[in-house]
Amino acid sequence: MTLRTPRTARPGSGRRTRIIRAGFGPIGIAAAAAAVAALALAGSGGPGATTADAAHSGCPRPYSDRSPWNTPVGDARVDPRSAFHVAALTGTLTSDPTQYTYPVYAVTRATPRRTVTVSGWFSNVVAGGRTLANHRRATVRLPIPARAAAAAGSDAQIVLINHATGDEWGASHFRRTGGRFTAWNVYHYNTRWSGVPPRAAGGGSFANRGAGVTYLAGLIRPCEIAAGRIDHALAFAYDSPRGDFVRPATKSDGASRDPRDLPEGARLQLNPAITPAAIRRWGCTGACFTIARALQTYGMYVIDNSGRPKVMAEYGGTARWRGRITAKTVSPIPLSAFRYVAPPG
Repeated sequence: MTLRTPRTARPGSGRRTRIIRAGFGPIGIAAAAAAVAALALAGSGGPGATTADAAHSGCPRPYSDRSPWNTPVGDARVDPRSAFHVAALTGTLTSDPTQYTYPVYAVTRATPRRTVTVSGWFSNVVAGGRTLANHRRATVRLPIPARAAAAAGSDAQIVLINHATGDEWGASHFRRTGGRFTAWNVYHYNTRWSGVPPRAAGGGSFANRGAGVTYLAGLIRPCEIAAGRIDHALAFAYDSPRGDFVRPATKSDGASRDPRDLPEGARLQLNPAITPAAIRRWGCTGACFTIARALQTYGMYVIDNSGRPKVMAEYGGTARWRGRITAKTVSPIPLSAFRYVAPPG
C-alpha cells in the first residue's frame, strides 16, 4: 500500500505492526537486509552528502548547498502573472512561535531510544535521500530526550536532529502518556541531503507536512536571528493554496480551485529592488530586517495550509525567543511587496 493522501489517512485494519529502529537498526520485515544497508547510509549521510552544510560559522543550515532551500533566487524569471497571484494574498504576514510550529531537540547516539506507536504513516527516506518507504501503523524507535515535548496546537509536532550524523526525525500529533509515546505521522530524513524527499516506488508521497517536506525546511532558528543572517529560503503557509504542487513540494494539502491562488511549492520573493532604508521605514528592524533580507535573497516557499499568512519560526519552547520573535515581528512586511518567481522549466 502506498501513501496517497496522508493528511486524511487513518489506521488500517488487519495489518501486522512492524517494529522499526529508525535510522539505526533492523526493520522486522522481510526486506530487513536491504533496509539495514539503506539505514546505514542514512546514518552516515549517504553518497552525495556535502560537508558544506554551514551557511556561516556557528549556525549550520540544513540540507546540501544545491538544495532549493539553499539556492538564492538570483536571476530566476518572475512569473508574467505575478501581480495577479500576489493580489490574492490577503491579510497580514505573521510569525507566531507559540503554536503550530516546530520545537527542535538535538539528540546523540546516547539519547535513549523510545518506542513510538504510529497510527498513520512512517515515511523513512534512505539510500542518500533517493529512496522512500512508507510504513502503515508502524512502531518506531526514536531518540527522544527526557524533557522533549511537542508544540502547542492540535498538530503537536516535534523535530529531533543528530548533528553528528545528520539524521532528522519529525512527528505530528506527538503525545507522551506516562511512559507511552504515540504519534500520527513520523518521518526520518537527513540534513545532508537535498531537502526534497523522493516519492515511493508505487507513487506514494512523504507523509509529513502539507507539502510533503520536512519540518526543519525553511524554519527560522535562534542562531540565525542572533547572527543577523539567514542563508536559506523560508517556509510560508497561508489559508488558500491550491491542490497542485511544484518542487520542492512533493504533495499538497491545499484545496483552493481559484486560479489566483498558488500551488504548494511556489516561491515568493520580497522585491529585491526595495532598499534597506525603505524596509526600515516600514518599521521592519531587528529580527524583522534580518528576515526581510533573507526574503529578498532566498524568498519563501508555500509549504502548508494555515489559518493566516505565516512564516515559520522555531517553537518558543526550544527557541526561547524572549520577545525577539513574536507573532507580529514580520507584520510590517506587506504581502503586496512580494513577487511570484516562476518554477524552473
